[in-house]
Amino acid sequence: MKRQSSYAADGGKLYLVPTPIGNLEDITLRAKRILSEADYIACEDTRTSGILLEKIGVKNRLLSFHKYNSKQKAPELVEMMQQGAVIAEISDAGMPVISDPGYILVQAAIAADIPVVPLPGASAFATALIASGFDAQPFTYYGFLPRKASEQRPYFEQMAQARATSIFYESPHRLTKTLNNLAQVLPADRQITAARELTKIHEEFIRGSISEVTQYFAENQPRGEFVILISPNTETVAINWADLCQQVDELVTGGMSKKDAIKQIAKAHAVSKNELYDAYHQQKEQ
Repeated sequence: MKRQSSYAADGGKLYLVPTPIGNLEDITLRAKRILSEADYIACEDTRTSGILLEKIGVKNRLLSFHKYNSKQKAPELVEMMQQGAVIAEISDAGMPVISDPGYILVQAAIAADIPVVPLPGASAFATALIASGFDAQPFTYYGFLPRKASEQRPYFEQMAQARATSIFYESPHRLTKTLNNLAQVLPADRQITAARELTKIHEEFIRGSISEVTQYFAENQPRGEFVILISPNTETVAINWADLCQQVDELVTGGMSKKDAIKQIAKAHAVSKNELYDAYHQQKEQ
């Protein structure tokens, strides 16, 4: 176990700083200050980030840190922070670590006992979620899915059964094909939302059944980056509590704690953890 205070130690730190996903007014005052004060800014693309930083009036030294060099670069950045450097990590847009390699640097910093300080800010999937019209608790975020239909299908089958709102990202040139693949798994009347160009001048939400939204994009060329949200499965399904309790027992016999076993089985079958807990203890009492 590790305890780490973000503010207690002087010297090297890693700041995780969100940047706007479109509208520059979404940069926070704190984010601008940290970016200005940091010794270095680690970013996915120095050209993209350089343009953004110039627009918001921040001048600082940029370091390239992306998915192709992250494993080699992380130890170098950790060494710099151990020597007292303050590094701010940013994505091309939005929240660091979300669909970018920032977690590799975070893991390395934690292992080296370097304080990791997260800043709140813009996130495309959270922005889309609150305007989707779907229940926001719970939800499952998948990031970018595999490109091949055969590799996408297991994800779509999981989303079809999920009792939570499902969210993933897609690019405009793959959107139509991905929606067609999704339509083969979801019921035709299942509701989805396609959010595009969030916070930008052409921001738009296309809401409807999977068949309606798929047809819309068959007739209208997709433009901009997309967040796709799928409504929860609300069909009434008979739950075999005895079977689920047996699965919990099998995990407990295998060495897992009762609490963790109940949590895992509840999540796997999209049932209430509290209801499974009650059913399990009722069975034991009998």
